[in-house]
Amino acid sequence: MHPQARRSRPESGPALRSAALAAALAGLLAAGPAFAGPPPPPPPASQGPPPPPDYGAPPPPVYAPAPGPPAYHPQPKPPPPLPVAMRVIYAPFYLTGLILRYGVYYVFVAPLEVLGRTLGYGVEGGVARDPDDGSR
Repeated sequence: MHPQARRSRPESGPALRSAALAAALAGLLAAGPAFAGPPPPPPPASQGPPPPPDYGAPPPPVYAPAPGPPAYHPQPKPPPPLPVAMRVIYAPFYLTGLILRYGVYYVFVAPLEVLGRTLGYGVEGGVARDPDDGSR
């Protein structure tokens, strides 16, 4: 570039930018009241607080009738006992059900549970024997 062209261009460094920004800010602050317009009119003379609104008389209370006594629902009568002939016919089936239910448990299931606990905890049951106990 030509050396003379460089001199004719004004400097545009940070100092010039900050000076322009300061001048613009000062101009806006000075012109602020001019843009605001005339001051608002004064408030009207105080006449006291407005009267409370009139809601009228409250509505009359509504009374509901008292609840009646609790409803009585009679329980149905239990059925009469079975006749003796039906009991005799039913007895072997009842006995078979008891044997199957409790007999199978105490003959097969309970011994297997005891054996499983014995294998799991040992003969002592997981509790060390007291040496001061004389019951040997």
